Amino acid sequence: MRRAYFIICFAIILFLSCSSTHKEQDDKISAINNFYKAVLAMKNDGIPEKTDIEKLSPLISISFKSLLQEARKAEDRYYHKKKGEVPPLIEGSLFYSLFEGADKVTSVTQEINTDKISYLIELEYRDRYGKKEKIRWQDRAVLVMENNRWVVNDLERLGKWPFGAKGKLSDTLKNVIEAKTD
Repeated sequence: MRRAYFIICFAIILFLSCSSTHKEQDDKISAINNFYKAVLAMKNDGIPEKTDIEKLSPLISISFKSLLQEARKAEDRYYHKKKGEVPPLIEGSLFYSLFEGADKVTSVTQEINTDKISYLIELEYRDRYGKKEKIRWQDRAVLVMENNRWVVNDLERLGKWPFGAKGKLSDTLKNVIEAKTD
């Protein structure tokens, strides 16, 4: 009798454990999907405007938001200093490897890392001009838990073509903030 009770209790604990792990995984993927849904809706190139940063605010970490805000200020200072006569510090789509941006997310796959929670994001862009070909690539989204919810903390642009944006978005934003714009 004790043995049957033990087995039933063990099965319940195992079921509850698996259930919470599944919900946490769903929460992470939902955080990524919500972030990309918001970013895909943005049609401005370069560093987002203040209103767009506020729209992203519930979906990104405090440090990511701060970097976007500081980079926006640096871009505005540069624009006023140069009287709008030169290109912005960042041209093209900020959030993707591809200059033109993306049209959709095709899949989200968890990476097994010990040092960070990250997902490979399969993205697609359909050329509306020229050959009308589809371009597909992967970027990486890094998540953190803040205020009891998963949020995007950084992006890594992984495109393998020449002239594509590469590396951590946080590093790009720090470079904009620290740029000497004399």
